[in-house]
Amino acid sequence: MINGELKYKGKVGSEISEADGKKAAELCVLNCLSIIKDVAGSLDSVKRIVKLTVYVNSAPGFTNQPEIANGASELIVKLFGENGKHVRSAVGVSELPRNASVEIEMIANVTD
Repeated sequence: MINGELKYKGKVGSEISEADGKKAAELCVLNCLSIIKDVAGSLDSVKRIVKLTVYVNSAPGFTNQPEIANGASELIVKLFGENGKHVRSAVGVSELPRNASVEIEMIANVTD
């Protein structure tokens, strides 16, 4: 979402490209971090990114979900260095809410 609007809609591999799927994953990370900042008060509170689960709205036969998830993982490591290294699952799904291309669940360890 950007300003309340869904930026990347549709199935990766048919309605949007892999490159746009990776951008959608990056945007999801930024939205996750925004929520963490709102809750924790600052991204300086993030001790470690523990896990990402990346759901990719996939066209039939599309099997490059890990490459889409790399968009998220690479950004996290770029932002947090060693503390951004995390475990990850990349899952292809037939539908996501609002026809989103990518959805991410993030688990982060934050200080009080």
